[in-house]
Amino acid sequence: MEQREYDDHKILFVMNETGDEAEQAIRYLRALQIPEGYVAEVVACEPGTSVAANYNAIQRASDARYKVYLDEGVTILQPDFLAQALQVLTAHPDIGLLGVLGTDQLLTNGVLYLAPHRWGQILIGNGRRITGERIPGACRDTKVVGGGVLVTQYDIPWRQDLFQGTMFLSASASVEYQRQGLRTAVLRTEADGILLRREEMEIDKRDQERFLDAYSSELYPLVSIVLPTYQRPEYFRLALESAVDQTYRNLDIFITDNSHNTETKEVYERYFVEDPRITYEHHPDFGEADNWNRAIDYENPEAPYVNWLMDDDIYMPEKIAKMMDFFITYPDVMLVTSYRQRIDADGNVMPDTPMNKPPIDHTARIKGTDMGRQILMMMNNYVGEPTTALAKKSGMIEGHRLGWTGREGRYLISDFPTWLRLLSQGDVIYICEPLSQFRQHPGQEQHNMFTFIAGNICWGLMMRNAIEQNVFLVTEDERRTALVRYLYNLGSGLRQLLPYPVWQDERLQDLLTVYQGTIEALKNGFQFSYEIHTEG
Repeated sequence: MEQREYDDHKILFVMNETGDEAEQAIRYLRALQIPEGYVAEVVACEPGTSVAANYNAIQRASDARYKVYLDEGVTILQPDFLAQALQVLTAHPDIGLLGVLGTDQLLTNGVLYLAPHRWGQILIGNGRRITGERIPGACRDTKVVGGGVLVTQYDIPWRQDLFQGTMFLSASASVEYQRQGLRTAVLRTEADGILLRREEMEIDKRDQERFLDAYSSELYPLVSIVLPTYQRPEYFRLALESAVDQTYRNLDIFITDNSHNTETKEVYERYFVEDPRITYEHHPDFGEADNWNRAIDYENPEAPYVNWLMDDDIYMPEKIAKMMDFFITYPDVMLVTSYRQRIDADGNVMPDTPMNKPPIDHTARIKGTDMGRQILMMMNNYVGEPTTALAKKSGMIEGHRLGWTGREGRYLISDFPTWLRLLSQGDVIYICEPLSQFRQHPGQEQHNMFTFIAGNICWGLMMRNAIEQNVFLVTEDERRTALVRYLYNLGSGLRQLLPYPVWQDERLQDLLTVYQGTIEALKNGFQFSYEIHTEG
């Protein structure tokens, strides 16, 4: 921060008004109470130059300790506004920037006025207000401040290299002041203390893109994307491309590749190696289970959210951003998911099936207990495959592991047990628009008979766990309906194993044990007594 000589008793008003509106604004400024011992000056920005460039030129030319930057169309109506602002700044020399509206978390569009949780208030010209929680003291620290009025007691350059307009200037300034070790705070004002005469708030897309590029890593939570892959280089390229092209910038992308050749590694090195968000590991000596375990073991403690990405699936460009907006709006939800499209081997959209058809007809928040109950009673993973959902890691085993109990072992199915664990702790947001694509093709694991066996064992274990924990399946009718449907589906499904030599396999014996044990539980008041070994 540049060391300068300031006049500690001078206040400079910097206006974004011209013509008659400038004259009107000056009249309002003259009505403000100037604290005793201080002098105030007014300067207007020059037309034809970016606002940030004007601010920098005015900043360099003035020795005023305190500068009040006013957006176009903003009027200070509170007579003692300056006295309150100066009282806060002189009492707190570590506060660099004061605003009249603030938030601790912007939505992913970067617009302060649209943030769901705000502090402060301003009056709109049509009589409406942009409001937030009332500040209990003289001010409150927030991550981003603004509201059309900014008061500074130190000069830090405005980012004229990034912005033409004013929409993102205050948020940018908030970060720039914090980078210098200074606090940013919202000043408590009267209910009608600040007037914004113009309600329209056009977003300059170029300014928005530059703002998000420059500040996302400091303003938004880190999201991990975990991508295990094996010898599908073209599908891998499409999947990873869909991750790096997300409009949400603050990503940590982890890839573990157990391909026995270098084709996938060459794709990574050709197209993606320069992206600093990606960590790529090649383990040609790993088997399928080893690679999967490496993916499960991955943990970035700085990332509070995780979304898996199977190497043959696709993210829509705004998937993470739209899901994070719901986490920002509803901090207590545990899971955000969406409708997902089925695509074939060539990427063509396939018709919906009961597996992926949305369970509701509009985007909504659903009680976790209700969603979990429907999953178990209908034996339908409405949340979706690992690619589909963005999860809050604090609700997962050890903050990053998949599963519900942690005892599923070799019978763990990666998705629905994890969702059930999260749903037992909170609600889910279901978004009805397609935000991911689930590819179905002949080479998938779903067609493996042992995947069928493991999946059905896992369903049985999850139903048992729900009943023993008295969650999701609580009433006798719910428990009976879920177990009878499970037994009916499993009994019918066993027929497809007849052509295969699996009848002496230990895994099939475990499935039959779960099957028989579930029948016994139906007869004995939902008391389960069977045991299987899940290790290995």
